[in-house]
Amino acid sequence: MSAEFDCRGWTVVRGAVSRERLVELEAALDAIYAASPQVAAGLVWEMPGLSRLSAVIASHTHDPAIAGYAAEALGAARVQLLQDTALVKAARIGGEVAWHQDHTYTGYLEPARAVSVRLALTDDVAGCLEVIDGSHNWGLIGDVRALTETHVADALGSEAARWTERVVRIELEPGDLSIHHCLTMHHSGPNQSERARKTLITRMFDSDCRLLPDRVPPGALSYFPVDELGHLSEHAFPVLA
Repeated sequence: MSAEFDCRGWTVVRGAVSRERLVELEAALDAIYAASPQVAAGLVWEMPGLSRLSAVIASHTHDPAIAGYAAEALGAARVQLLQDTALVKAARIGGEVAWHQDHTYTGYLEPARAVSVRLALTDDVAGCLEVIDGSHNWGLIGDVRALTETHVADALGSEAARWTERVVRIELEPGDLSIHHCLTMHHSGPNQSERARKTLITRMFDSDCRLLPDRVPPGALSYFPVDELGHLSEHAFPVLA
């Protein structure tokens, strides 16, 4: 896995989560989704920190087997939890997500050795993730916008047309995982199918990463405790594998 990930900036693990487990996770997500304010048509519902609201989802977020895939992809001795979130694209009206790199929003960590691990709770075909193969080797495009943005900005614009031949659709079935590097350029289209598209995302980072305090907005540093070497605290950002 590590060699493919190093080359392409992404990988897929088929059938990583059982059908029985998916039923539990989807039910937990549905309960939170039903009780939450809904977004307008053409937008994506996102709930960060979902594991704080559900013991079932927390057990997935902290699953060492899932984290092990992330550690293997990165070639890391240990990985820590950065954030977990859920995305729901409503049937027929679920919106798209623009081309971007996750490091634009998590660039307070260096080196750029973090991944997003996406679990498909439903068929992930309509409006699926698309990546530009090998784009993690480009470095960061644009500036770091850590903790300052309310939406994902389009990082490519008209330049996206240059890379059409290298775009790969990552179509997942329920229980499949995709893992992409924080510098991999990716986006997803709208969901025009008859069923909502539901995804759990766990973002993890190599424990060797250090915090760059000057990239954290004023007033937010208290949320990022570090040890004497500048590594994020294992108490606030637990080791998963």
